[in-house]
Amino acid sequence: MMNLNLINKLIKKTRRWHKKTGLSLFQRAAEHFEQKKKETLFDVIDALKIQPESASNTEPAQSRIIWVCWFQGLESAPELVKRCIESVQRNTPDAQVVILTDDNIPDYLSLPEHIEAKYQAGLISKAQYSDIVRCSLLYQYGGIWMDATVFMTKAVPESFYENSFSSLRFDSGENATSQGFWTAYFLASQKGNTLVKLVRDILYRYWQHHDILLEYFLIDYSFLYARERYPQFRELMNAQPVTGNNRFLIRQFISAAPDAAAVETLNRDPVGIYKLSHKEQYRTADNGKPTLYSQILDDTFRL
Repeated sequence: MMNLNLINKLIKKTRRWHKKTGLSLFQRAAEHFEQKKKETLFDVIDALKIQPESASNTEPAQSRIIWVCWFQGLESAPELVKRCIESVQRNTPDAQVVILTDDNIPDYLSLPEHIEAKYQAGLISKAQYSDIVRCSLLYQYGGIWMDATVFMTKAVPESFYENSFSSLRFDSGENATSQGFWTAYFLASQKGNTLVKLVRDILYRYWQHHDILLEYFLIDYSFLYARERYPQFRELMNAQPVTGNNRFLIRQFISAAPDAAAVETLNRDPVGIYKLSHKEQYRTADNGKPTLYSQILDDTFRL
């Protein structure tokens, strides 16, 4: 088994050289090392000996619950996070929006003891813990998980409630682990979905056997494992509609004063679900005028 740290360094170097030179040799090398990385992680998952459950014969029920997490509590969240959550609440009046914190997660979930112990000890980071929490909640209750920096301008498409599993599927011309079939920051499923249960169980078992994280995007490789190992999950992912091609559209306009063309472009987007980042340094002024970002922060931006 190749060392993952070495593989990641080789991927980064060959990608950088391909970008710098344009030579296909480096692109092929990067693809070779990415394949090695996937094989190495799949070997790790194979060793966990997790098997998917058979699909239930019971009629699936829609869960109009939206799960959003800010561990420290909303009062200590950055302003952008607060505005994003408000945009979700404003555009989903028929759903129950649950804001999760370290304090209230136990009200909804009883996680395995080893997960809680390793989280409290700092072995499991908040990012990895949130991956475990999202899969656990979706399996137990169903609904939609959105990261706290998802900004919405329109009502949630009904397909996210109707499909047994869906995400912000996008046409993948980019080098994405998900191949465009999911984004971990926006996942929707019905209660008892066997795909999210498999991913949840992989994460549970991984932390039962390991104290160190081998791969930051373990949740993505777990979904990829499910897709490539089990035809029923591949079919499930293939069946969902494309809803995520414009998931970064608002970023094109966020650091400028919104003009009629920008507003029209955003209005034409049928989905209106966008991923922002509270770590980005978006501009608040554009030639003396408030930018779209500034309008989001002061809660005056509406389509």
